[in-house]
Amino acid sequence: MQPDNLELAVRYRAATQDVAIGGDWYDAFLQPDGSTVLTIGDVMGHDLEAAAAMAQLKNLMRAIAYDRQEEPASVMRRVDLAVVGLDVSALATVLVARIEQDEDDRVAGLRRLRWASAGHPMPMLLQPDGKVVDLDAPVGPPLGIGWQGPRADGIATMPPGSTLLLFTDGLFERRTGDLDEGRERLAAAVADLAGEPLERLCDGLLAAQLADGAEDDVALLAVRAHPVDAPRPAEAGPPSVPAGRPWPDVA
Repeated sequence: MQPDNLELAVRYRAATQDVAIGGDWYDAFLQPDGSTVLTIGDVMGHDLEAAAAMAQLKNLMRAIAYDRQEEPASVMRRVDLAVVGLDVSALATVLVARIEQDEDDRVAGLRRLRWASAGHPMPMLLQPDGKVVDLDAPVGPPLGIGWQGPRADGIATMPPGSTLLLFTDGLFERRTGDLDEGRERLAAAVADLAGEPLERLCDGLLAAQLADGAEDDVALLAVRAHPVDAPRPAEAGPPSVPAGRPWPDVA
C-alpha cells in the first residue's frame, strides 16, 4: 500500500535457507496527522522464539507510535517501558523514523525526517544528484533492558527525488569484515543504482550485497520522496492510502 506522495519498497531475506522466519522486521503506517512512521528492527535470534518476540514488539511499536504524534525518541522510551513492564522476552535493535511536513515545508515542497535509534544501524539518504549521505544521530541502547536514560532524535531534510534506506545489519555486516568497510560497500552499491526505479534499486542492492549468500537475516525498507506538487510517476503505482488512515501491515 502506498501513501499519496511517497513510494515504498520492501525486501526480506532470511539467513536460514528455506526458512523465512527470524527476528528482523519492517513496518510503515500513517499517523492521524498524515505523517508517515517507519520502523525497522532486529530481535536477537533466528528461530521461532525470535519470530514470536518480533511480532509482539512490532505490534507494541505500531500501537504506541500511532497513539500519540510525538518524536521517535519518545516513542522509543515508551516502547522500552512497555517491553519490560509486560515481560516481553525480547532484546532488539530498533530504528523509528517519521516523515513529516509543517505548513512551511508544504509550501517549499520539502519533507522532514526525524529518527531515533536503539542500537540500530543508521539510515542512508540517496540525494537526487546521486550522492549518498550517511545519516547520523546519537544511538541509544537496544530495547528490552528498560533504559531510563535520554534518547535523542536526528533530523534531516528529504528533498524531492531523494530516497531513504532503512535496513538491518545483515545487509552490510560480515563476520570477517570491518563494519565501516561494509557500510562503504553498501553506499557504493546505492550510488551505482541511483538512477534506477525503486524496486530495481532494492533488487540490485540485495544482488550486490548478498552475492555470496546471507550470513544474517536482512530487512530493507526504501522510501522515495516524489515531488509533492507534481503528478505521481507511473512507476510508483497508484496512491492507495488516504491521509489520516493507518496502513494494513506491510511486512
